[in-house]
Amino acid sequence: MDKLPPVSMASQGWGGPSTLLALLLLLLLLGRASPTFVSVNLGVTVMKGHSAYLSGDNLKFAVPKEKDACKVEVVMNEPITQRVGKLTPQVFDCHFLPNEVKYVHNGCPILDEDTVKLRLYRFTDTDTFTETFILRIYLLEPDCNIIQMSSSVLEVSEFYGLSRAIDKNLLSFDYGRAANLECTVRLDPVGTWLPAHGQMVLVEPGAEEPRGDQPHSFLPESQLGTELRCPGGSCTIGLKKVGSLKVSCEEFLLMGLRYQHLDPPSPNIDYISIQLDLTDSRSKIIYKSESAWLPVHIRAGIPNQVPRAAFTATFILEVDQFILTSLTTSVLDCEDDETPKSLLVFNITKPPLQGYMTHLLDHTKPITSFTWKDLNGLQIAYQPPNSSHSERRNYEVELEVYDFFFGKSTPITVHISIRTSDTNAPRVSWNAGLNLLEGQSRAITWEQFQIVDNDDIGAVRLVTVDGLLHGSITLRGGKGFLFTVADLQAGVVRYHHDDSDSTKDFVVFRIFDGHHSIRHKFPINILPKDDSPPFLITNVVIELEEGQTILIQGSMLRASDMDSSDDYIFFNITKPPQAGEIMKKPGPGLIGYPVPGFLQRDLFNGIIYYRHFGAEIFEDSFEFVLWDSHEPPNLSVTQVVTIHITPVDDQLPKEAPGVSRHLVVKETEVAYITKKQLHFIDTESYERELLYTITTPPFFSVSHRHLDAGKLFLVDSIPKLTKNPTALGLRSFTQHAVNYMKVAYMPPMQDIGPHPQHVQFTFSISNQHGGILHGICFNITILPVDNQVPEPTG
Repeated sequence: MDKLPPVSMASQGWGGPSTLLALLLLLLLLGRASPTFVSVNLGVTVMKGHSAYLSGDNLKFAVPKEKDACKVEVVMNEPITQRVGKLTPQVFDCHFLPNEVKYVHNGCPILDEDTVKLRLYRFTDTDTFTETFILRIYLLEPDCNIIQMSSSVLEVSEFYGLSRAIDKNLLSFDYGRAANLECTVRLDPVGTWLPAHGQMVLVEPGAEEPRGDQPHSFLPESQLGTELRCPGGSCTIGLKKVGSLKVSCEEFLLMGLRYQHLDPPSPNIDYISIQLDLTDSRSKIIYKSESAWLPVHIRAGIPNQVPRAAFTATFILEVDQFILTSLTTSVLDCEDDETPKSLLVFNITKPPLQGYMTHLLDHTKPITSFTWKDLNGLQIAYQPPNSSHSERRNYEVELEVYDFFFGKSTPITVHISIRTSDTNAPRVSWNAGLNLLEGQSRAITWEQFQIVDNDDIGAVRLVTVDGLLHGSITLRGGKGFLFTVADLQAGVVRYHHDDSDSTKDFVVFRIFDGHHSIRHKFPINILPKDDSPPFLITNVVIELEEGQTILIQGSMLRASDMDSSDDYIFFNITKPPQAGEIMKKPGPGLIGYPVPGFLQRDLFNGIIYYRHFGAEIFEDSFEFVLWDSHEPPNLSVTQVVTIHITPVDDQLPKEAPGVSRHLVVKETEVAYITKKQLHFIDTESYERELLYTITTPPFFSVSHRHLDAGKLFLVDSIPKLTKNPTALGLRSFTQHAVNYMKVAYMPPMQDIGPHPQHVQFTFSISNQHGGILHGICFNITILPVDNQVPEPTG
């Protein structure tokens, strides 16, 4: 419901039926004027150890999206809520998106229900309406867990004992062993406070092993069986403490991890908190998470004992009229033999009839629970009612105390006695603070801030002396420095937020009446509005090979938004890549298709790719602008992603322009094969890497009486560049050898006759990456030389 405005009852008595009737009519009118904004609140069902998203079927608000701004805040200073899980984000829009608001359970097996305290803020141009309500979380046993516990139990038979090793006989991890999933286990004993009465250890190697002929009785007692006796926790020889840990699931079951008891007296059961993550090895995105509490049975322990009230506390709180008064451990305290006091939680089961209990971090709002740690730190206080009485008034507040394993004490009653005060000094009788949306202004009115003064309320002045870190005060539209109680009652004192990304502000007033002076802090709570564009936090250069398609991982490209869900940040591509395309591939085996943009959750789900077309372009990029989910969207500046492509020799060698592939040689000479006759090029290979292989040695193109058609040979293989029958024929050579005139042709040793002869050989050419051209022909014309003596014919 809307917060009821405080009713000033200063110097009024409460006697007679007319007064009672007037009060009832006032409450009735206020109730009619304050309907609930929550139209659906069915709670959320969550499997233990898992998480669930909030939807409109679970929680819905009767606030038109087009009319007023509306925010929901998770109340964080209520330890009796979110006991075994957490709702995130802390502030979200009333019209939240699917998969935006999530409750994550921590794996605790003890409770079957949890609660989250939420506070709704509806902002009009002039007013802020608030409503506090409870969202229930119903916890169910899951049908199938990845973390599977066997019927065997982890046990310690005595105090300071050591358990057996955690292995596959106690735990197993059932996730199908998919090839693209990496399974990791994490332990966080500091963050989870588990185990509560022991620690995780490894037995150090090197302990003396018994010989086969040695009776066990000859060994030290500490090496008998699976347990070590460590009175006082002092026997740590051979044991290594394990703190925070992150290892693969397989390694976790093989490393020999054990539980060592440390803290008697303790309950007969302790827990080890395990968190398991399945990560997609390609996108590095967590595919699934699960938490579980592995029980450790302590045979020497006793069932958990509930907390109890401390005998040293008085359970009586003396309060001065109007004065916010802190509780101390001399007024309220409790004891528990098994749970550290800092982890004990007080739950208010019956609040006082007048006034309210509050936390000094925000003393304008009532609380229903608090920790012993805050009680000990003087952070818990009682705010008396803003009404004056001539007689002492007495109220009661009833509380229960919960320990770490949710055992609760019998009810504890604290008696509150409000003394009358006889002072002429001004006092603050009511301080509700301000709630406004980022960038708004609000009047500080008598509803939020009330002051009493016995002798002359008209003489009271307020001066701003501190605070205003993110805003300013005005009086009737001008600068406000000093104002009166009448100004407050007239609503002409306003706070203006400077529209910065801030969530808290305050102003300290010096309040004086000419004779007495006090200082008082007025808190201002600022709810964020979605006015900031997303910003890029990770932009890694994309590297791939020519013609390849690569997954754009969430670790390579990531943005964030302070005011809205990161999942719904949209990457709007304003200048697409030139040498490739951005593709969405919705799932394995499905065909990808080009997209003009994508959501960040698409990146997180591993379905966004860059595909290179394969052309000889090795630098690429694309530009985009980030949009958030606000209507209209807040836009970032243009961002650029750089893409480096590594060349791949997927091109075939090509013949250089103007090459004849034809050699003319006299039959009595040898001739070099040069670049003019034979020259192939490859843009992605060096010429020494282009290899010619002769597939058909030289042969006469027409039938001829000579079988020998000459040969190609290496110039360096003969001492003199003349015809030499001992020269070995070449079967392969490189373009580099041709360029440096190392390859030559030698005509046949026999005379070819009076006419020119035509010789051919065929070859293939290949580069180092396997690109091959086959069946290329090289032509040779051999010219005859008349150097023979004529022979008589008759």
